[in-house]
Amino acid sequence: MNLRHALAALLLLAPAVALADPPDFDRPGAGFATSVLPAGTVAWEQGLPTYERERSDGYLDRTYTADSLIRIGTGGPVELQVGGSAWNRLEERGQGSRRHAVGHGDTSVAMKYAPAGSDADGAFSWAALGQVTFANGDEDFGNGARQYSLGTTLQWKPDDKAQNTLYANVDRLKGRNTWTLAPTFGRKIGENWMAYVEADAIHDADDGNEVQAGGGVAYSIGDHLQLDAYALHRIGGHGPSVTGGLGVSYFFGSTQ
Repeated sequence: MNLRHALAALLLLAPAVALADPPDFDRPGAGFATSVLPAGTVAWEQGLPTYERERSDGYLDRTYTADSLIRIGTGGPVELQVGGSAWNRLEERGQGSRRHAVGHGDTSVAMKYAPAGSDADGAFSWAALGQVTFANGDEDFGNGARQYSLGTTLQWKPDDKAQNTLYANVDRLKGRNTWTLAPTFGRKIGENWMAYVEADAIHDADDGNEVQAGGGVAYSIGDHLQLDAYALHRIGGHGPSVTGGLGVSYFFGSTQ
């Protein structure tokens, strides 16, 4: 399976989606929503694109990634996800040379499990996501091997405006583990705006520790469409010095 096939499947499913409440999108911010899509509905979440800037070993890399996520409600507390990036661009310069590359990234398939909130007033909820990423991307934009990931998001809503989450994840690639822990603090502003700040602590078995901090905003248009923007800056360790981007998410379903 590749991302182009998944996009074709989305177009076939869209006309037949069911009546449902508006969903919580996984974009933007660390982690993912602690809810799943209703059965028979689909959401498409798209980067426009994501940008990364990293300096390493005398080279400066700029990478642009049109990352896509397709979510399909399968019923109950479960949803299917297919992700990837059909277009990427790398600009590299240093050591007296300059080059660029364009290609597609790896494709991932995931299953999210999100039971109902565990406390009486619904202030706490959680979800787990298991993912397999296949090594089918071009050389400059793929992992080079199959990757397995397992993550969870814990969410607390102390009132109607505030939303705080804790995201934890482990990626296993080539027998090595990368761990991520990221708290996020968000607040709803008016009827349509949401803003948040986050900090990402990452431990890579090969490259060591990385800490990034930043935040973003999301703007809802009706019950189907969301626009977002975010930026992170490295404050310690290795990794990209700047990460950021714009995104759009659309829910294919008739809302009540």
